[in-house]
Amino acid sequence: MDRQGRDSPARQRTSRRGFFREALAGILAPLVELLGDRLARAGLVPAPGRDSRRLRPPGALAGPAFERLCTRCGRCEAACPAGAITMKPLPGIDPSVQACLLCEELPCVAACEAGALQPVPREQAAMGVAVWDPAACLLTGGEECGLCRHACPLEGVIAIENGRVVVDGGACAGCGCCQMVCPARPKAITVEVF
Repeated sequence: MDRQGRDSPARQRTSRRGFFREALAGILAPLVELLGDRLARAGLVPAPGRDSRRLRPPGALAGPAFERLCTRCGRCEAACPAGAITMKPLPGIDPSVQACLLCEELPCVAACEAGALQPVPREQAAMGVAVWDPAACLLTGGEECGLCRHACPLEGVIAIENGRVVVDGGACAGCGCCQMVCPARPKAITVEVF
């Protein structure tokens, strides 16, 4: 400030610049949010809040069709007997917390009236594929394990051969049961999302 109580020209410029920056941000923020929502519904960008580590429920349509058709009603979440499906904002499964048990009837699919989840045999749920990390595995360190093989609800998908975990990627439904029970930290077997 000068002796007469006025701001210096540099300070006035900063204040003016800050004012316009805030005004522009206030005007553009709702437009950016609207555009982001429309792009997500069109499947061009991930939906806001979509965690790429979360698995889609069994029978979920591929790509943007799932996000477009899902009404976020929560019926699949309510129908899941394991409590694996949570809404954030789309239905998804965090296999480190609770894996999909690949129920015989897949009640989550039956509960979906919008058609975002389609009936499929549980062997073809196609939520992802299990990937083994030998560097993190207890077997590689000489310890006894095999929990992943025993937890898998599908016969023959995970085998242990010569101290190594072998995953049949073509048969893996990506339910995450192996990831959920893995005692290693970090997890030695995780599901990669499609």
